[in-house]
This record gives sequence, structure tokens and C-alpha cells, in this order.
Amino acid sequence: MAIASPQPEPPSETTSLLAEHDEHPVQRKSATRRAHRVLLYACLIAVTLDFGNYLSVAPQLQAFESIICQRLHPELFAYTPGGGLPLVASPSCKSADVQGDLALLKGWMNTFDQLPGIILALPYGLMADRIGRKPVLAMSLLGIVMEEIAIRLICWYHTTIPPQAIWFAPLFQIIGGGSQITNSVAWTIIADVFPVEKRSVAYFILSGAILLSEIVAIPLSAWIMSSSVWIPWMLGLACEIGGALIVLLLPETKPKSAENPVSDVESETADRPEGSSAFAWSSIVRFARSQITELKDFVCEHPSSLVVFLAFFMSSYGIVAVPFMLQYVSRRFSWSLAEASLLISVKGVLNCLALVFILPMVSKLLGRYFTPVKRDHRIVLGSACILVAGFGFMSLASHPALFAVGVALIALGWGYYAALRSVSSALVGQSHIGLLNTTMALAQSVGLMVSGPLLAGLFRAGLAWEGIWMGLPWMFGVVLYVAAGLAYHL
Repeated sequence: MAIASPQPEPPSETTSLLAEHDEHPVQRKSATRRAHRVLLYACLIAVTLDFGNYLSVAPQLQAFESIICQRLHPELFAYTPGGGLPLVASPSCKSADVQGDLALLKGWMNTFDQLPGIILALPYGLMADRIGRKPVLAMSLLGIVMEEIAIRLICWYHTTIPPQAIWFAPLFQIIGGGSQITNSVAWTIIADVFPVEKRSVAYFILSGAILLSEIVAIPLSAWIMSSSVWIPWMLGLACEIGGALIVLLLPETKPKSAENPVSDVESETADRPEGSSAFAWSSIVRFARSQITELKDFVCEHPSSLVVFLAFFMSSYGIVAVPFMLQYVSRRFSWSLAEASLLISVKGVLNCLALVFILPMVSKLLGRYFTPVKRDHRIVLGSACILVAGFGFMSLASHPALFAVGVALIALGWGYYAALRSVSSALVGQSHIGLLNTTMALAQSVGLMVSGPLLAGLFRAGLAWEGIWMGLPWMFGVVLYVAAGLAYHL
């Protein structure tokens, strides 16, 4: 187990043989119960937070679209009382100028959303390894909630505040580092309490629990949007606040290892006179540099870890592209955003089946013939192939049914990320798992930062070229997943 049990004393003439046999089963049972309790709380937090997030996806996009359309075509909103947001956008709001600006707004919003996590990944990763996972997780959720409140306030006062002001909302993520740190700490918590052979299944269960919120929240949001854009959006905020509060119930999982990554810094600082803050800061900076050097040496000694980082970087495009299909489907097939959001719910159902039932069974079957790492390696490659097929269908789809087939394939291949994390966590020792997960989050964050504007540019180009080129964003996804799969295979 990740939580190491005390090592027994060497047997002697006075050693109780009965106690020697009873100790380990009891400790294993206690550790197993603790691991299951941690997984339960992690699932509750994830479900509540993502339920609020998915409640907000369609209303937020509808609000952004209406605000941009109102600024570009004010004549369409002449009869909207008080300059409010309409329940259903005018067909003119699906024009290329509105949709292009909307794609840019969302794309750059996604980019700025990644910056705090990229800049603060190392400090908060070190903090998670030093003071514990729970405080860092609580801080990151506080920053996320404050950002969500700021976005809603900007949209509420949209007649006086330009929509581009939402690009500054991620400044609140300075508190805790944002969603990148949240994800990194969540995966680290699971790695703390589950051994390697059970870790991938735990990752699948956590990912499947997240999808439960997606399955329920999307249709509920679509139904509520028929009467108001603001009601589901504010309910989503309430759920996110509730999920953040559940963190208070989560036990600390940081291993009580004898190896303290900052012990040298503390011992050096303790030898200095009180008030020598300059020395303390220089020691911390020196420690951070040593950690970066250590990670660089590790990557050089283990080329497979570099492949994992590159795979996360390239495949992060898909994480941005899938939510983007709301806008794409609404524009391509003339659906309302509420109707388009139901596709995400369908994806969630199939994704949940894959993560909770199909992938654990496949993992168990492959486990009979391969080691845990090789087993997860094959799951990663298989999932990448399915994702390539899914994006291929979506890029060529001229009918909603064919596009839905592509969405279904993407759902079945979404276990790629959980399996990839499981493989990577087996490459390092327990004392470096927190830093490794933070580094993976950093690689993914850089990919997400680049993917937002790139996706917006591809969508605008597709709108200009029309025809089959409308699927240009998905074509590029095919190229990236093929590259990620080939790099990982080699």
C-alpha cells in the first residue's frame, strides 16, 4: 500500500509468534478501508463539482453568444427588456462573425485559464508534498469558485463590462493554482492510498463517477434553460461551492515517509539566526532548482516518462475540442445550444459504461497475461486508436447521426487519460508521485493553453472555407492522436 505500515522488529526468543501473524492482515484491512473511504470522498467531491460545471456549460455558452451577438447586432435585441439575455438566440447569432468572435473569446479564455496553473504548478506541487494534499486541494477549489463568481458578475453587467473582461477572471486561480492543481492533487490522493495493481481501476472509478454528473446535469440544464439561462447557471455555482466544502471531510493522505523532501532546507534554515528571511527564501529557491534538476535527470534516465509527457501535451487538444462540439453542432446542424448539449450527455453515458464496466474488465483480462504497467500500456494504445476513429467520423460527418457515431467512439476511448496516468505513476517512487503528477498537469496545461486559440483559428478557417472543411478542428485532432499513439508505441 502507499501508506506504509510499520516494519516489525526482528524476531527474538520473546517475540510473540501469534502477534506476528495477526498484525499484517489487520493493517491491510484497515488500509483497504481507508483507501475506499478516500475514494468515496474523492468521488463525492468530483461528482458535485462536475455536476455544477456541466449545469453551467450550455447556459454560459448561451450567455457569451448572446452578449457578442447583442454587441454586433444590437437591432436584434431592441425589444429585450433592460438589455437582458434572451432565452433563445436569434438565427442571426449563428452567423460567421458572431461564431468566430465566440470561438476566439472561448479559445483565449481557455488559454488564460491555464496560465496560473502553469506558473504555480511547481510551488503548489512542492506544497502538496510538504504540508499535505488536503490544504492545497482546498485552496485550489477556493480560487476556482471565486473565478466562477467573477465570470457571472461580468455577464450580469454585460451592458457596461465588455465580455473580454472574463480573460482576467483566472487571476483568482493564484489562490491554489486552479483546476490543473486540483486534478493533479486528486490523482495524487488516489495514488497515495492504492497500490500500482489497483490504481488504474481506482482511476477508472473516479473518472466514471465524474461522468455520472455529466449524464444527469446536461439534460437537466437543457430542460431548465427553456425558462431561464440564469437559473441553471446559478445552480451550477451552488453545486461547485458545495463540492468545495466536502473537501473538509477528506482525510489527509500524504505518506508519513521518513524521507522529507524539504528536510535539508529546514535544517539549514534552523542553523541561521532568527529573522534571516533572505536565507530562507534562497534555500527554498535552491531546493526548487534541485527538484527541477532531479526531474530532468529522471526524464533523461527514463525516456518512457518523456513520452508520457509528450502524450499528455499532444492529447490535451481533445480535452478542449470535446466541449467545443456544443458550438460546432449548434452552427453546423442548426441546433440550439440546449439540444446540442444532449450529445455531451450521450457521450457521458457511453463513457461511464466504458470506465466503470468495460475498461475494468479489459484491465482484469489483460492482467492475467501482462504486468500492470504493460497492461495499462496496451489500454492506452487501444484507446488512442478508438479516439482517432472517433475524431475521423466527426471530421467527415455531414449528418448528425454520423457525428453521433464519432462522439460514441470518443466516449469509448476516453479511458486513455486514466490509463496513461496509471502507467506514468508506476514509473517513479512514492516520494516523487506528487511532483510527477504536477509535472504531467503542467504538460497538459501547456497543451490546453495552446489548444484554445488553435481550435478557434481552425474553426474560423472552416467557417470561411465551408463544406467538408467545417470539420477542420476534428481533422487536426486525428493528426494529434495519431502522433501521440505513435510516439507512445515507439
